[in-house]
Amino acid sequence: MKAIQNYYYLYINSDDNNIGATNCKNINFNMDSILQSAPNRQYIENQAYCYVRLCYFAMDISPDDTNIGTTTTIQLRVGGTIFPNTFETSPLSATNQFNLGSSNILGIIPSGRQDATDFNNIYLYSNVDYDNTYVVMGNIFKGQLNLQLTDQDGTLLADTLTNNKSYNIKLELYFPEDDNFNIDNNINKLIN
Repeated sequence: MKAIQNYYYLYINSDDNNIGATNCKNINFNMDSILQSAPNRQYIENQAYCYVRLCYFAMDISPDDTNIGTTTTIQLRVGGTIFPNTFETSPLSATNQFNLGSSNILGIIPSGRQDATDFNNIYLYSNVDYDNTYVVMGNIFKGQLNLQLTDQDGTLLADTLTNNKSYNIKLELYFPEDDNFNIDNNINKLIN
């Protein structure tokens, strides 16, 4: 079983972005170091990677908002990185010879829109059959975190959906056990 002390939760309000941007489709957060908030967490500070899962997403937009247009899915992406265990398809073109490529999608959220004219008001965050799973990424507590909201085709959401809007997310983070960072083991080796 995974050690409970290796699980952390991160709540992010888009309004708290590092420059106070009012358009929430492409914003940055200065995560800098977890040691500022939890000085006893050197174990996390030294980790190169972690598992991250989007477990909550809410945005102040209703599913019958006409600005949603044909956006059936909102993708939460982490800019400037590619996850080693996440892939997505893309259309073939002269510059793209393959449909499959690495991805930076952290989570997906159904918009409630079924097509250009019909709405499904039953769900906004997720449906009963699916929840987001873990992706592997670099340590989220090191430096800048860029979050992007895109549609089902990977295009940044339109300003009409994101300008003067906010979202809130909750991320579940897991740092795997690594004997190299087991402080108790290291202390025992130094003493003996």
